[in-house]
Amino acid sequence: MGSDNGNWCLIESDPGVFTELIQDMGVKDVQVEELYSLDLETLSAMEPVYGLIFLFKWQPGHNPPTKAPESSAESVYYAQQIIQNACATQAILSVLLNRQDIELGETLNNFRSFTIDLPSDMRGLALTNCDQIRDVHNSFVRPEAFLSDEKRPATEDDDVFHFISYVPVDGHLYELDGLRGSPVDHGKTSNWLQDVGTVIQKRMDEYSQSEIRFNLMAVIGDRRKILNKKIDSVDADISRLLQRLEALRLDDCAESREEATRVESQIGMLNSERAGLEQMVEMENDKFAKYKFDNVLRKHNFIPMVYGLLSGMAEKGTLESAMEQAKELAKKRPRQQNWQ
Repeated sequence: MGSDNGNWCLIESDPGVFTELIQDMGVKDVQVEELYSLDLETLSAMEPVYGLIFLFKWQPGHNPPTKAPESSAESVYYAQQIIQNACATQAILSVLLNRQDIELGETLNNFRSFTIDLPSDMRGLALTNCDQIRDVHNSFVRPEAFLSDEKRPATEDDDVFHFISYVPVDGHLYELDGLRGSPVDHGKTSNWLQDVGTVIQKRMDEYSQSEIRFNLMAVIGDRRKILNKKIDSVDADISRLLQRLEALRLDDCAESREEATRVESQIGMLNSERAGLEQMVEMENDKFAKYKFDNVLRKHNFIPMVYGLLSGMAEKGTLESAMEQAKELAKKRPRQQNWQ
């Protein structure tokens, strides 16, 4: 893996962060959702699913064995990981740049066109030096009170985590890990959403049973756009049935009245379905609003406010006791996690 951070900051593993990062790179109608299950029903409900991003604890010198052969398929866009802190963005790009059904936008289209004929190590180097992508990535840096130029490699006492991607290409399921030399081909698949669950579960089983810190996210189509298309389809069905109902009411006979009753029932069911879809759209809008709010908080510099607060506490003589309480709480916190 890369030997330094190459001026790439650490970013939080969060669907809101990843969704806004994708949007800021110019990609249209794509979002990221956290997954809590690998079953086919859950994944199918999210379609279109463009790829999965798997986060796991990385162990120095340990590359989990797999029976799937490494592949040099030219149809797969693969870049080696050169920079340590870029792995989250690289995992996202591994999905986006392997999909023909995503509107990538100018930045990623230009990057893909420029690097498509390069070997995987040069693609990784090109990503490292791409100002537009790095600037978007670094926009999620958290303000730090103290900056240090010291570069300390991870040790056995550090919890280091790594991102890899799973994506279907030309009827095969591929695992894209920037720390390997090439993609891993998990074979032909007629339903990759069904097969990927088995592959990831095996990957998790390769680690100790005591290691349960895994995270899985899906790169999917914008749910709001998909739900609004369904609403449009329901509206078209309602309009058609209303026209039919009007015609039946003009034909005042027993048979027409019976059919009119059935049509009214269908319209009622469609109106209920529409109301449910509208509620889901509103939930998505609320979620995106929360993403935006949370990201503003992540990026905001609270240090001046904290400095003023601590200065006020010092003047009132309450700072020392608060510091002692904080030290006790700090001892109970989990160790810091690093992202490879």
